[in-house]
Amino acid sequence: MQQLFEGRKTAFKALVGSHNYNLNDETSDKDYKYFVLPTFDDLYENKMYSLPSQVSAEMDFDVHDVRKIPNLFYKSNINFVEVLYSTEIDLCLDLTQKDPIYSPLPQIFAMRKKIARMNVPYFFHACVGMHYRKMSALNKGTKGTQHLVSQFGYDTKQALHAYRVLDFLERFYYNDFNDFKKAITYDGVDRDFMFSIKQGVYTEQQYRLLVAEKLEKVLTLKESYDRITTDEETYQMLKRLTKDLVRFNI
Repeated sequence: MQQLFEGRKTAFKALVGSHNYNLNDETSDKDYKYFVLPTFDDLYENKMYSLPSQVSAEMDFDVHDVRKIPNLFYKSNINFVEVLYSTEIDLCLDLTQKDPIYSPLPQIFAMRKKIARMNVPYFFHACVGMHYRKMSALNKGTKGTQHLVSQFGYDTKQALHAYRVLDFLERFYYNDFNDFKKAITYDGVDRDFMFSIKQGVYTEQQYRLLVAEKLEKVLTLKESYDRITTDEETYQMLKRLTKDLVRFNI
C-alpha cells in the first residue's frame, strides 16, 4: 500500500543504519529514510517537506522531499548516500511502472556507483566533520544511550559511529573509491572489533587514544581525496532525473 505523509506519496523507502552495515545486534532498532514527492501546493509555495526522526516500537524513521536528493548526494553525506546501497529498498510501483521505457527512479539507483564517486572531496570533509560532532557528544548521551554513559563513563554507541566514519574514509580510499558498499559493510574480525567499541571493552581514555591514532592516519588521506575531480555531469543528470520524477507525479 502506498504510504502517504500529509497527502504526499512515498517515492521510496530505504533501510539505513546498523542493519545496513551489518553492525546490528539484539538492541538495534531498524532505521528507515522515506523520500516523498511534493504536492502541487509544495511546488507553488516552494515548500520542502521534512519530518524529523520519528521513533516507534517497530522502527525509527525520518522523511525528506525527493527534491533534496541531488544536493544531499552532492554533499556526500554518508548517511544519505547509503540509501543507494540499502539492503532493503521499497520503490513506489506507481512511479516505476508509469513509463516502462523511461522511469527516472530506477535510473537514479542504477547510477549509484557514479553518484557515490560524484564528489569524493566532500566525503572527506563531511565524514571528518561528523566525527568531530560525535566526539563532542561522547559524554552527553541521549535518551536511548544514557545507560551507556552511566555504565561505561561515555556513550559507546556514539564512540562506535565516531570511529566508523573515519574507518569508512580509509576503506573507501583503499578500494580506489570504487566500492561504497564494501566500505560501509562489516564482517569477520572487522565487525568484531567495531562491536568491541560498542560493548565498552575500552575505557574512555583507551578509546580516545585509539580514535586519535585513527584520525591521525585518516588526515594523511586528505590530499588523495581532494585530488579527485568532481563529476558535474553526473550531478546534472541526477538533477534532471529528479526533476522528471517530480514532473511524472504532477
